[in-house]
Amino acid sequence: MKFILSSVASCSNRIGYIKDIERLPGLMLETPMLLLYAKEYFTFCSIHDPAVATPYGFNDKNTISIWPRNGRKQLDPDKYMDMIEAFQPDMYQALCDGDTDLKSSKKRIHKSIDKSLMFFEKCLERHEKSEVLKKSAILGVVEGGYSIEGREKSAKYLADFPVFGYVIDGLHKNGPDVENLTFEDVREILEESLKHLPNEKFRILHGCWNPGTVLSMVELGIDAFDSSYPYTVTERGGALIFQNCINNLNIPSSATDALNAAEPVTDIELKPETSISAQSSSEPPEKKKISTQEASHAEEDKYVVSKTQGHTTESQSSRLNKIYELSLLDEKYAEDFTPLSRSCSCLTCQKHTRAYIHHLLQTHELLGPVLLTIHNLHHYMEFFKSIREAIKSNSLESLKRCVNERNDVS
Repeated sequence: MKFILSSVASCSNRIGYIKDIERLPGLMLETPMLLLYAKEYFTFCSIHDPAVATPYGFNDKNTISIWPRNGRKQLDPDKYMDMIEAFQPDMYQALCDGDTDLKSSKKRIHKSIDKSLMFFEKCLERHEKSEVLKKSAILGVVEGGYSIEGREKSAKYLADFPVFGYVIDGLHKNGPDVENLTFEDVREILEESLKHLPNEKFRILHGCWNPGTVLSMVELGIDAFDSSYPYTVTERGGALIFQNCINNLNIPSSATDALNAAEPVTDIELKPETSISAQSSSEPPEKKKISTQEASHAEEDKYVVSKTQGHTTESQSSRLNKIYELSLLDEKYAEDFTPLSRSCSCLTCQKHTRAYIHHLLQTHELLGPVLLTIHNLHHYMEFFKSIREAIKSNSLESLKRCVNERNDVS
């Protein structure tokens, strides 16, 4: 497996390509990218599910706790690598202790770093000796919580090892609360982590960050994000409606001129096709004009303390939700016979209405979350396609402005 960058610069946005995947020899993926989990896609193995909050305080000196459906399990490096050899993923991260966040003590952070580096050495040694993992890529994991010194220590140590790339970890404990973290909360830590790592290596950041924050992280040089954000929106009955298409941007004339003068760039990303059939008795969307004002979900927002920004308030968090999504649980959509987004080409928007999905959610029908998943993943994948196009056309700032406007693309 190879990772090739079109340009190499520290803490800046970049276009890259992942190619020569042993299991999928014809697949070439373009970055920045969204990590998906499908058989037509390369497989990546992480320690925890980023969409679910990880219980804290359960790691001990020699093991990491994971939480499958049947309860807590403890893994040491040998057990973990046994699992990796059984799964044989295309890419995986080394075992690590990422049990840190904004409130973690210095002692907890130091333990996290030391244990993660020890685990990394053992995983890398096993990786290099393994016959079945010769074609798999291993990633080092940068820890350090919100300590500048800790990030420097972890990143500098990992920088000299022969790994495919790095995971920036230890910023949060996963789950929906990650949405409440702002870019300013993590900017300094990300910059400190990235500046000590080789610029040409692949970089992943876990967590359900909102689209505006994702764009800022792309500007720093993050190459891949997991798909926990659209999943989390679906879980609370939401539909993504933020402006995600490069074709809708009001690009300044200077950027437009640059785009017209540039040579055309071929989008070489090959995406997995989604084949989902769903029968419905609903009629095609009616043409009547109905208000599409977004509603925030009713789940209680939580405060997150930041050393750099202060805190994200409840009203700020609610405003972000109103910008990016609408809640199909709201009664005002009971008679709204328009699609989730008029400009969306996904199966859900082409075949079903807001009123029908609202009905499915209210009656707890499984089809409701299925239809929302189809739309939200499609919408978010198109968002990442727009990010790549914006980088190529030097219009990422215009995309950021449009994404953060309270404007339904429908």
